[in-house]
Amino acid sequence: MDQLKNEIKSKIRIQYNECFEFARAIEYLCERYEKPLPDGVVIDENDISIKEKLKTKVTKDMQKDIQWLYKNLNISGIIEAYAVDYHTSTVDEMLYAIEGSDDVVLCNYIGGIYISKFKAQHVRDWSEVKHSVELMKNFVRECQVIDESTRSNVVKCLEAPRDTKKKIITILRKLYKDAYSKIKLAVEKLLAEAQKQYMEQLFLTPVDFVNRYFRNDFRVSSGKWAYRMVIHLSLFDPVDIKKLSIHDYIGQEGYLVLGKEAIQWYNDENQSRIICQFLKAISDENRLTILKQLSIKPSYGKELAEKLNLTPATIKHHLALLEELKLIKASRTEHKVYYLIDKESLNQGLEDLKTYLM
Repeated sequence: MDQLKNEIKSKIRIQYNECFEFARAIEYLCERYEKPLPDGVVIDENDISIKEKLKTKVTKDMQKDIQWLYKNLNISGIIEAYAVDYHTSTVDEMLYAIEGSDDVVLCNYIGGIYISKFKAQHVRDWSEVKHSVELMKNFVRECQVIDESTRSNVVKCLEAPRDTKKKIITILRKLYKDAYSKIKLAVEKLLAEAQKQYMEQLFLTPVDFVNRYFRNDFRVSSGKWAYRMVIHLSLFDPVDIKKLSIHDYIGQEGYLVLGKEAIQWYNDENQSRIICQFLKAISDENRLTILKQLSIKPSYGKELAEKLNLTPATIKHHLALLEELKLIKASRTEHKVYYLIDKESLNQGLEDLKTYLM
């Protein structure tokens, strides 16, 4: 056991990465600011004041520009991709990496992240087309998707990669200079203080630390832990745990973005509460049937009501509960709202239940 503890402590780094936090700040600005907080989590007044200051520095035009990049290109994902693949730790380094990358690399990120975000389907695999801008463009154009307007915008970006690159760099540079740089030092100071708490927890209980925060992907298994992980603490995502999808699987290395206040939330009392909510959601026969239907294909409310022979009001109630617990997510088009099952959250709920009981 001592060997396992020492191995875990030697293979985990908790450090600040400006690129990751810049990406989190963008998500915060584009997702209507604060997400609902779980019971028992208290956000420090200093944290709130920093977020408020950021909002005051963002003009309406800047908000509109960054919202476009976020909706269509998932710009926070592109920032993270460059930060990981080009080993950048500052926004300036990340922007230089984007500026210096060729058209194929940029389009690979744009297309790949789009396919991943919207779960777009195609007969060919992305790996078959990612080395050609023209093939990527055709791939995205032919994919089966729900959101046609976003697909159209992504295709336009792929058709003019140099203009797209210029637009990305111009908007991000302005956002950083006029807004994020004004709070940068305050963010770094608060996260440095939080880092001490997490480092102490890691040092005292390394096995519990891994099983608590790394969840089902990187937990201890059969008394072994073979990974190397870098953790970035986040002010703008206070309780969420976000595993970045870009990992070195050969070297078994990965990155994790961990909310600054996750240390408050992921304790036994709160875990039992959220597990009860999860069990309540899936214990209803109608909700279980809805999840099964959405696992087959995305559907909209009226379609589900007809399939289950329920009233639209009843379906709406069930969908709202499932969406609140993040077991499903909505994708809005011009005329309809489609619902998709969130398999990652569903799997996580089952894994949390297993870990809590065993």
